[in-house]
Amino acid sequence: VGDPITVHRGVRRGRGRDELVVGLLEQVGLPSDFLRRYPASMSGGQRQRVSLARALAVQPDLVIADEATSALDVSIQSQVINLLRRTQREQGVALLVIAHDLEVVRHMSDEVGVMYLGTLVERGNAEALYRDPAHPYTAMLIASIPAPDPIEQAERRLLRRRVTIDAEPPSPAALPPGCPFVNRCPLAMDVCRTT
Repeated sequence: VGDPITVHRGVRRGRGRDELVVGLLEQVGLPSDFLRRYPASMSGGQRQRVSLARALAVQPDLVIADEATSALDVSIQSQVINLLRRTQREQGVALLVIAHDLEVVRHMSDEVGVMYLGTLVERGNAEALYRDPAHPYTAMLIASIPAPDPIEQAERRLLRRRVTIDAEPPSPAALPPGCPFVNRCPLAMDVCRTT
């Protein structure tokens, strides 16, 4: 956590830098004794908090959280999500959240972008996008979220089955023109092959 402070803020090793590090650790919910701890002695959630403290050490305008909650159990995921949201609110830091967990994305986002093979296929307000997806791939992703209502879950299962699973996705190195989802899409039209 101290290295970015030295490199980006010019504060050398010593008491002053240690005080800044302890302040950052406390900001992310860790006690001051983490100042001398090594990663092997920390849990996954604690390491995520240290990573956030390290990112905040440079006083950023933007934090990119790439799979920040993957490989964490649900209670720790919740703590990390709440910590990121609090940091965003209290420090005015913009968050770019990259995740495969659609419920995490929904909970953390004001705006969502959906990518397929590196192509942005849909972007919009999070609530509107989840309520009424415009792109078939987005609809399929949302349909993959388990629903507590058995009738709704059955409807989602039918939607997922409409996708041509046995069609190979195109190579990311040689994407065809148009929508990269076109050969798997049940709603594909001629315009999808060019636009």
